[in-house]
Amino acid sequence: MKKILFTILSVAVALSSVSCNKFPHEGTATESIAGDWTCTIYCAEGNEWVPYYEADYMTYNTAANVPTEIWLDDNETFWGTKCKIDADAANLSFGANGKDYTDIYNDVAQKIFGGKVTKKGAIAPGSGSTVDKIEFFIQFSDDEEPYAYTYYIVGYKYTGFPEDNGNYKDDWDLPAVPAN
Repeated sequence: MKKILFTILSVAVALSSVSCNKFPHEGTATESIAGDWTCTIYCAEGNEWVPYYEADYMTYNTAANVPTEIWLDDNETFWGTKCKIDADAANLSFGANGKDYTDIYNDVAQKIFGGKVTKKGAIAPGSGSTVDKIEFFIQFSDDEEPYAYTYYIVGYKYTGFPEDNGNYKDDWDLPAVPAN
């Protein structure tokens, strides 16, 4: 019996050391800008931002797993945005000025630009945790007038703390409204 237990224990130790040393974990090419985001949406009215809506977004790698493209997805919590967009994971940025991206939820062209992730750039409102910040601008071809309104979307990365779930932040420092 001792011999059987010794053999089983030896095999378990050998397997655990092999799995830890020979198969290191590697992330995706876009992990620096990937995440689940709790966002506040502002709409430009003249030269001012007006609070408009709250939604959750996700950014994640494409099947190609390259640092030059990501999915931007609101899971239809706002307009219906699920677009494969340009990215620069090394510089923590995404979107392209003047480019139309077509979402796959509603087949609507959307301009997504000025996107960036700032590491440790936000404080989660419930837990007080320092987390990553996301921000970008978006315009929609199916708005009242195509591309007439610019929306600024800003948010913080999911913390996992219950006090942050659905707790949208409303005291962001807002940028200047971009010219159309």
